[in-house]
Amino acid sequence: MSAYYYLAKMKILISLTYRFEVFTTIGTNFILMVAGTFLWKAAYKGIDTVAGVNESQMIAYSIISIMLASFFSNNVEYTLNYRIRQGEIAIDFFRPVNLLFCYLAEDIGQSISSAANKLLPMIVIAALFIHIPAPAGIAVALVFIASIIMSFMILWLISATIGLLSFWAMELGNIGAVKDGIIVLLSGKIIPLWLFPKGIQKIMAFLPFQSIYQTPLSIYIGKLPLEQAIAALIIQLLWVAVLTLLLCSTWSKARKCVMIQGG
Repeated sequence: MSAYYYLAKMKILISLTYRFEVFTTIGTNFILMVAGTFLWKAAYKGIDTVAGVNESQMIAYSIISIMLASFFSNNVEYTLNYRIRQGEIAIDFFRPVNLLFCYLAEDIGQSISSAANKLLPMIVIAALFIHIPAPAGIAVALVFIASIIMSFMILWLISATIGLLSFWAMELGNIGAVKDGIIVLLSGKIIPLWLFPKGIQKIMAFLPFQSIYQTPLSIYIGKLPLEQAIAALIIQLLWVAVLTLLLCSTWSKARKCVMIQGG
């Protein structure tokens, strides 16, 4: 456990050294928050609610989504692809630690760093310039935090599974970009799925993507009452279990076909 803690701590310290990137990210996200605010104000002009969500809730959804995107930092997919392509993964197998836990610890450290140097400043900026309603009660806030943790794990597990494809493909190419595009489109990150046609919503209910962004955001703005929020949290937990099994199965098969290239 101390090894994983050390990896997370080192990732935090490394991330804190890139201050220019922090400032540019904060500036970019502030522009996105302002743009999202004006976009939804224009969309709701003359309209009280859409799918039971009012203008204030929709603006909060948009802003919190941008904040979560800055917090959900994971490099496991690219780390795996690089180390497999360079042949360094073979050496990693000799280390007395679980490699997947190592990558998870590093990405947790990266996310903690992002929360400290990117997320907190954005919260302050949003509080000063854009009014965001707080969650409706402590219970909702706690469920929201738990949902964020599940969302992070679902996103990480999907990325790690995609990264393991490098054992067979050696070079992922645009697979990672396709994965990112699918998540942006189908997770409710930009446009909530309740604005999609009913048929698409029914299909999305059987996929894990909406559990990444839409579930915690819906909990925060009160789209999901507390009872439904807890049910959604349980669904997230089930997806974590399913994706963990898929990752472990893929990892077990991948270890049997290690192919060293350039190492």
